[in-house]
Amino acid sequence: MNDHSSTAKRIGFLLLLAAVVTVGLAGITSAQTGEYSTNETVKLTNDTDPITVSVDWNESITDPANTSAAVVFYNETEYAADPANATVALESVIPSDPGNTTEAEFNQTDSGLELGNEYRVTVTGPATVDGASIEDSSGFLGGVIGGGGGLEGNGMLVGLAVIGLAVIGAAVYTMRD
Repeated sequence: MNDHSSTAKRIGFLLLLAAVVTVGLAGITSAQTGEYSTNETVKLTNDTDPITVSVDWNESITDPANTSAAVVFYNETEYAADPANATVALESVIPSDPGNTTEAEFNQTDSGLELGNEYRVTVTGPATVDGASIEDSSGFLGGVIGGGGGLEGNGMLVGLAVIGLAVIGAAVYTMRD
């Protein structure tokens, strides 16, 4: 009876280990195929003008001339209520530069942006974006560094960590019997 109980425990553990490894592999896969996205709320005033959007690109870009990140300024009040129907105040594109950072400045002279208004600024791009930041002249507002895909992506690190912990756990479990 003890051998049957031990075998059942080992089978259960192996099924649990397989599930954890599957979750880890899913994290790795999503890191390699996902797109980059971030957004921040900014209020355009004399103190915050201009707004600078920076995009960090990894070196794996295969077609730099046709790779870019989209920057969109939405009316913040409308965006908070319903992002799908928010008024777009301004749209722009930031071109890629493999292994470097590119940036663009936006201010009250840009069509659609007005002093005193609050905007939701979104930055989206391909998996070759390592990170992006949105900064006003008063200082750093936000963004995510290292949020892109490829080997540098957070999903890749999480997936490898999950698999590593699963393997360590399996080794400890096996050695104790």
